[in-house]
Amino acid sequence: MMAELASYAAYAHPGPGWDGNGWDGGPGWWVIVPIAFWVAVLSTAGYLVYRFSPRRAARTAAERTLAERFARGEIDADELKHRRSVLRGKG
Repeated sequence: MMAELASYAAYAHPGPGWDGNGWDGGPGWWVIVPIAFWVAVLSTAGYLVYRFSPRRAARTAAERTLAERFARGEIDADELKHRRSVLRGKG
């Protein structure tokens, strides 16, 4: 009798995942977690490469110098805008 009940229980719920008749809960959240983890890791790495790239650091330093010259009155607002656009590759 117990063996028969155990076989019914095993048939009624074969385990996590898909059964032969369709969807039975599926693989669950564990499929999404590794994908989300690697997206986060690669996004962070890309941001750090962008943030600390030598080209960006040089452009930021040049823009800082322009802002200081503008604050001292050595250049006017039009010249500041023009030089910033040249530094940013828009002019």
